[in-house]
Amino acid sequence: MKRTFSSPKPSLLIPMPSSQRQRPKILWIDGVGSYAMCDANEVSIGQAFPGNQVDLAIRADISRKACIIRRKGEDHLIQPFQTTSLDGQLLERPAILKSGCTLQIGDRVQLRYTRPTLLSGTARLELVSNHRWQPVLNSVILLGDSCVIGPQSDAHIVCLPPRGTDWNGRFIWFRQSDSWICKGVECPGLVVGQQPVSAPFKLETGLRIQSDVASWTLTEP
Repeated sequence: MKRTFSSPKPSLLIPMPSSQRQRPKILWIDGVGSYAMCDANEVSIGQAFPGNQVDLAIRADISRKACIIRRKGEDHLIQPFQTTSLDGQLLERPAILKSGCTLQIGDRVQLRYTRPTLLSGTARLELVSNHRWQPVLNSVILLGDSCVIGPQSDAHIVCLPPRGTDWNGRFIWFRQSDSWICKGVECPGLVVGQQPVSAPFKLETGLRIQSDVASWTLTEP
């Protein structure tokens, strides 16, 4: 007999009206990959096809809206809308996700949820089955109040330095009201747009961030 997870009341996961939702922005890191940066409290996952207005689309035989993942404090909760299991156990109610757990949506789609450090509520969501995000992504970042990009294993996005470069710094994103601020730690040659910087700066879509160790751009979906 399959066990089911206990969970908070379903009312915690009532979807926000579509008019209040913002599609995740895409972070393009040169030589590393692309990442959906989800800073909303709630993201929807569903099948990739023209006109489907989910936040995260997967090229797979799943429902139009397969599930919702919602940030609640330092945790993330999943509310399934089709057959979904968590670490092999069928979900019948919303459940809290734990770092390292595996979600299976339908018969084949598998996702791994990871929190690289418990000091941040930010988590990474990766497809581990033979499917693809639409658009193509390396992974999805479910943002809490901070995000770390760097070569360390506990970074939310692991960004190795150019060959022959010894880099142990990091880029740190943190929320400030309705904006995101970025601070470069040991990031030599840091240029934002055309301006060299050393202080924290506000992140804006389309702004080119360059340094001797990593370069990236945050874009609209």
